[in-house]
Amino acid sequence: MKTGKRKIGLALGSGAARGLAHIGVLKAFEEEGIQIDCIAGTSIGAFIGALYAAGVPVEKMEQVASQVDWRQLARLIDPILPTSGIIDGKKVSRFISELLPAKTFEQLRIPLAVTTTDIETGEALVIKKGNLHEALRAAIAFPGIFTPVRFFDRFLMDGGLCNPVPVDVVRNLGARSVIGVCAIPAVMKETSETYLPSRAKRRPGKPFLELLNAERIESFLREMMGSAATEEDEPREGSAHRKPPGIFRIFSQSVAIMENQINALRLEKNQIDLLIRPPLNGINLLEFHRAAEAIAAGEEATRKVMPKIRKMAGR
Repeated sequence: MKTGKRKIGLALGSGAARGLAHIGVLKAFEEEGIQIDCIAGTSIGAFIGALYAAGVPVEKMEQVASQVDWRQLARLIDPILPTSGIIDGKKVSRFISELLPAKTFEQLRIPLAVTTTDIETGEALVIKKGNLHEALRAAIAFPGIFTPVRFFDRFLMDGGLCNPVPVDVVRNLGARSVIGVCAIPAVMKETSETYLPSRAKRRPGKPFLELLNAERIESFLREMMGSAATEEDEPREGSAHRKPPGIFRIFSQSVAIMENQINALRLEKNQIDLLIRPPLNGINLLEFHRAAEAIAAGEEATRKVMPKIRKMAGR
């Protein structure tokens, strides 16, 4: 692990599949020879940050991400009867272990801090020593989908609930200049007034337990993110017969909307030297099969501000 004076710190934010843009950001940094001295990560930002801090080549990350499709994503899902979540996360934990050579924070080449949330108290917790794999499992535990991770006497989940882009955390690691990467699209629409038309009839949904059938997991993932609809299934916008989003998409979108608002307030409060925000509005939270698009967006957004980054690095 590097010690001494640290110049550039990187704060990698949450965003699920959108967070694959972080790989593109790191790719642009490497091609320019920009050294990153410390990293703080939230959710997928914690995972990608850990891979980089452990010395996993960016090319390897890009290769693995580009190979993920709906079927491969479904293989990482281990559904359970819903108590505190519908996915146990052990398969995802094994996937992390296979990719990540370091088992503890102390084995990393670059200092790393991972943000999580105590789901009972709402407290934001920062982990920067000890069991790296368990910390990452907690950091990516999206509420309502994954079960919480027990960490001593606490139950931890996705750090994006409290700190979507951990600018202050990387500053506390000793970074002199902080670059944040936000993969959460900004909500640009202003509040507007409207009226409610007459209520339309709607078809009953499918029983939840049916979704736990292992053979239906791929379909479940598509339905969850609203990606399985066909032109025949989805009438044109404004139609009275247009189906409402499913319960899981409603839940994930609700968290994303809240993260967006929290993120806006935190970015306004915390001192940040540069914010990179790739245009990712067209990519949904679980569309990992669109990795190439997300990575390209991250790389392009970083190249646009590269003169500022070079100046921070003293070049």
